[in-house]
Amino acid sequence: MTVDTNNGTTSATAGEEKSAVARMTDTAGSQVSNVASTAAESAKDVAEEATAQTKAVVSQAKHQVESLVNQTKSEVRQQAEDRSAQAASVLRTLSEQVAALATGRPDSAGQLPRYLEDVEEHVRGLASRLEQRGPQGVIDDMSRFARRRPGLVLAGAVGAGFVAGRLVRASSGTAESPSSSPAIDRRTQP
Repeated sequence: MTVDTNNGTTSATAGEEKSAVARMTDTAGSQVSNVASTAAESAKDVAEEATAQTKAVVSQAKHQVESLVNQTKSEVRQQAEDRSAQAASVLRTLSEQVAALATGRPDSAGQLPRYLEDVEEHVRGLASRLEQRGPQGVIDDMSRFARRRPGLVLAGAVGAGFVAGRLVRASSGTAESPSSSPAIDRRTQP
């Protein structure tokens, strides 16, 4: 180090200055390294916490969805049971009314005689149209009805198809009983 006596200032030599700069660089480098290490550890901790929170949220959402699905299934099952009980009750009442008509007790048949009168009136009208306009008139009437109420026509077609399928299945089941057809063992044949 050199001291200038004229103005009283001290100046460091070039070697000392380099040494001081090197020490400051080392100190800054170690501080940067410490800050980077601390930041990396903090980022790792944040990532782990975020992962744990995400897993917890997903688990909770899954549990809520399962609960909702189970509740919906239960409600649908209950409604189906209620509707089934209502349908069975209506069918039982209809059966009793038909039995009452068959045994000659129209007063016990409820509304069934009125419904049968309506059906009879419609069948009579259909017979009249068939006599007056022929089969083409009936086809025209059916086409107009299908355009006005396509859902009802489709439901009727589905119902008729179901009944026809059941009748075919029942008739094929009685025609070929398992005991009447001999079993063929294909392994013994050449």
